[in-house]
Amino acid sequence: MAKYCSDCDYLNTKKNKGDGIYECKKNKKFVLANMPACDKFANCYSRKYFDKQRLYDLGKEASKKSSDVTGYLIGYIVLLVLAIIAWFLGY
Repeated sequence: MAKYCSDCDYLNTKKNKGDGIYECKKNKKFVLANMPACDKFANCYSRKYFDKQRLYDLGKEASKKSSDVTGYLIGYIVLLVLAIIAWFLGY
């Protein structure tokens, strides 16, 4: 069975940057709950299966949202560069 951050004891669900993005106590950084487990993984036996699954699903949604924003940002930058080139060429 695969291990994810949502299954880890070091995932601090009280400190978050949004749904699905929580602090890792060991790595001292924010991670998505659906990320594969790192080498510092410690299985959390106190968290119920349904809570782990809910955290995983929230992480999955957060990663989808961040990739959507990235696509729009890249598109905006490309359009901005094209507009600047067109302005210099006099179009």
